[in-house]
Amino acid sequence: MQEAIAAFERKTGTVIRLTAGKPENLLKSIALRKQGDILTSGAEYVHDEAEDRGLLIKGIRRSLGYRRSVLLTQEGNPKGIRRLEDLCEPGIRVGTATGGCLKGVWDDVCSKAGLIERIRPNIVKHADACGSLMALIHQDKVDAIFGWNAFKNIWPDTSEVVELPRELQVFRSTAVQAVTYTKDLELSRRFIDFLVSPEGLRIYSENGWLHEPVSV
Repeated sequence: MQEAIAAFERKTGTVIRLTAGKPENLLKSIALRKQGDILTSGAEYVHDEAEDRGLLIKGIRRSLGYRRSVLLTQEGNPKGIRRLEDLCEPGIRVGTATGGCLKGVWDDVCSKAGLIERIRPNIVKHADACGSLMALIHQDKVDAIFGWNAFKNIWPDTSEVVELPRELQVFRSTAVQAVTYTKDLELSRRFIDFLVSPEGLRIYSENGWLHEPVSV
C-alpha cells in the first residue's frame, strides 16, 4: 500500500496519511472518531462485518488481488521443514493467527489435510495480527507459522517460504473500500480506481499478490 500511495501522490499531488494497525482497532477508531476515508484489509470478512456495522459504504469495494497460504520459517529453515506433515513432528513449534487476515487459515489448511489432531499439540503461540505473527519467527519463539506468500517480499532477509500443495492452499482477497465518514467521496473513489488500475495492480503483483483466476 505504501508504494501505491506514493505513486498516487506523485500522479495527483494529493497527500495521503496512512494509519496501519489491526483491523479491529482501525474499525474501533473509525466508529469512535467517525473519521477516515479508505479502509483496506487482507480478508473480505473484515469488510463484510464493517459493512454490517455501517462503517463502510456498500457498493464501493474492490479487490486488489489474492494472497496464497504458505508456511514460513526462519531464514535458512533450520528445522528442515519441507511439507505440512513436518509440523506433526515432536518438538516442532508452530504459530498461528487468531485475528486479522490470517484468522482461521491454519484450520482451513490442516482440515483439508486431515492433520488437525496431529498439528494442534504443536501450536505453542498465537498472534493477533500479521506483524506479531512474523515476530514469533524473528524472536525464535516458533519454528513455523501459517502465513501468506507475500510475507517473503516484506521480510526477504529473515524468512523462508515452504510452499503447500495446491490442494491445501487457501487464498484470500485483499479488499479496499470507502469509509462511511469520508469527507471527499469523489477523491476516495479516484484513489480506489487508481489502486485497481493496471498501474496499481502492477505494484501489488510485484509484491506477491495474484490476479489471475486460481485453477483447482
